[in-house]
Amino acid sequence: MKLFIGIELQPDILDKLYSLQNILREKERTARFPTRENLHLTLQFLGETPEEAVEAIKNSLKKVAQGSQPFTLSFGAELGYFGPADQVRVVWLGMKDDFSVLLELQKNIAQAMCDLGFAKEDRGYSPHITLARDVKFKSSRVFVKNGRIDVPVESFPAMLVGQFSLIESRMVQGRIVYQALERFHLEV
Repeated sequence: MKLFIGIELQPDILDKLYSLQNILREKERTARFPTRENLHLTLQFLGETPEEAVEAIKNSLKKVAQGSQPFTLSFGAELGYFGPADQVRVVWLGMKDDFSVLLELQKNIAQAMCDLGFAKEDRGYSPHITLARDVKFKSSRVFVKNGRIDVPVESFPAMLVGQFSLIESRMVQGRIVYQALERFHLEV
């Protein structure tokens, strides 16, 4: 089973993200867009995981949640991208303000998963929500510059995060579907 740990987003945030995706759709020649219901904030990617490891993962994540506090997530006002401007690999919306509690939660999750034998990421954690992949814009000179994409971003409401989830990614009738296997409530 293919697993990751993430924060599921509330409906009003999903609506705004979907609206941003629609703006991007008007400006792209080709791209792949996650479905509205699959938009999330990844905390840790686990990848292919044996089913017999799931119970140990859940137990570890329960301990992390018990030692973590709820926090507020504030979304950025600009879209960024990974990859060269003429072949954007990922268009993303980042976080703003102080997200030190989010970083602490992610660090604790990463360490708990490392203790279970999962590989540590080589690069640092950069919290973002993926809006599109493999994007070729109609006119990259106009829209892509200095690591940012020139698309207006309406302000987002802040979101209180009181839980994170262990999520399975499955292919169902040719579509990727994410399903929360368990949600872990932040308790401090």
